[in-house]
Amino acid sequence: MAASYSLYELTEYIRRVIALNFTEPIWVNCEIAQVKEVRGNLYLDLIYHDENTNEVTAQMSANIWYKSNLFLKNKLGGLLPSLLVQGSHIQVKAVVEYSERYGMKLIIEDIDPSYTIGQMEMKRQKILQQLKDEGYVHLNKLKPLPAVVQRLAVISSDSAAGYIDFKNHLTGNVYGYDFKMVLFQAAMQGLNTEKDVCEALRKINEDREGYDVILLIRGGGSKTDLAWFDNFNIGVSIAKSELPVITGIGHDVDNTVADTVAFESLKTPTAVADFILAHNMEFEAKVLEVLRWITQLASRTLKYNQLELTQMVQMLRMLPGEVLRTNRQKIDQTLLQARLASGQRLRNNKDQLHNIEQQLALLHPKNVLKRGYAIARQNKTVIRQVSQFKNTVATEIELFDGKITIAPHE
Repeated sequence: MAASYSLYELTEYIRRVIALNFTEPIWVNCEIAQVKEVRGNLYLDLIYHDENTNEVTAQMSANIWYKSNLFLKNKLGGLLPSLLVQGSHIQVKAVVEYSERYGMKLIIEDIDPSYTIGQMEMKRQKILQQLKDEGYVHLNKLKPLPAVVQRLAVISSDSAAGYIDFKNHLTGNVYGYDFKMVLFQAAMQGLNTEKDVCEALRKINEDREGYDVILLIRGGGSKTDLAWFDNFNIGVSIAKSELPVITGIGHDVDNTVADTVAFESLKTPTAVADFILAHNMEFEAKVLEVLRWITQLASRTLKYNQLELTQMVQMLRMLPGEVLRTNRQKIDQTLLQARLASGQRLRNNKDQLHNIEQQLALLHPKNVLKRGYAIARQNKTVIRQVSQFKNTVATEIELFDGKITIAPHE
């Protein structure tokens, strides 16, 4: 029969093997699956993913005891909380500890922040390259920004200091600009960041007619805090947005994936507010310039028309007198012509009458008789033809100087 061991003997043997082989602390890289703090002690679940399949291939518990926690807080300051979050890739210096009763765990003594930051940078570059390959990087930058930005869809946390600063800076502007601001609540760090931000972008774009621009603002934070925006799905959602997206996540130097694909990337939420104010001021300046140009043009046109009207009034004042003078001259000329014409016509008529009188005088019977003619009458009837003459009737012959009566023949 094969030899058998008690569970205690087996676990004690494992402890001694591990103690012999891991006499010094070692560096281990892993991912935090869960972390909780109890009375200053930190309890972590660590996992490791296969790079090809992304399946969890290893899992172990780890502790950071109170004194080590104080040491790490003094060493890393505000960076420590952003390192010790679910989903963070870390490299820790730990003692491999095995207990017969509680099993194996890592007792963490130190953390290398450069490893986490390096892993984040590698992840960011990989995501950026994928976005470039799929044509998403410049897509949102092609969206038109309205001439006036007033209707703002803000993706942030209502408790974020950056959001409060942004809101106060924008609503209290000295230019008197009014804004309609709608907040879409979203986690600004942690595992819910991707889901919340993508969902907010989806909702806003479904009602895109009600907004001019989307603002993704967070406020200050460490490099690891902002790494949640180095996310492929967030980048795609921003790139595909029908509205321009402006980011003010709060970084000092590097751009996140969200910044890279956004329409405009600014350092802080306050800078986003200044950008919007400056954009609207530029439009107002153009309007004022057009107004000034219109005012000058209207003034010149008014002066020109006033001068033209004055000249027309002067002409109208002068025109009746000129017309009267012209008409008077025409009347005078007409009267003169009428007088001359009537006088000439009278003279012509007088000459015609004189000629007629002369002709009538020449044709008067007396003047005709003077030329040797005589008028014969029988029974007071003028004899014009021989056939009218009767021998048996007395004939009266009228001559120039008297009348002769010829007795009839018996």
